[in-house]
Amino acid sequence: MNLEKALNGCSQSDVIVLLAHQPRAAKWALETRPDISLVLSGHTHGGQMFPLTIGAYLMNPFFAGLYKVGESSYVYVTTGTIYYGIPMRLASRSEIVEIILQSH
Repeated sequence: MNLEKALNGCSQSDVIVLLAHQPRAAKWALETRPDISLVLSGHTHGGQMFPLTIGAYLMNPFFAGLYKVGESSYVYVTTGTIYYGIPMRLASRSEIVEIILQSH
């Protein structure tokens, strides 16, 4: 991920929403630019099926759901709607997420 190119023109006073497929990229982006307001991520499929859930949980800094990072940043990792490889899910849920952004 070319974070510098993705955030070109964004100042620290802007609200920044970044789309980063992998949660590890979300972690790296926030370590590099803690002024990012929200990172939307996926990739984990919520582990897709047990026991793969354990590995997906351990290998990713953010696994599923909403995380607060620092004082003003958030990461949301969706489990998605589909699968990877084997066409099934076991002990994980599919989801479609609606995120509403509001100004204050």
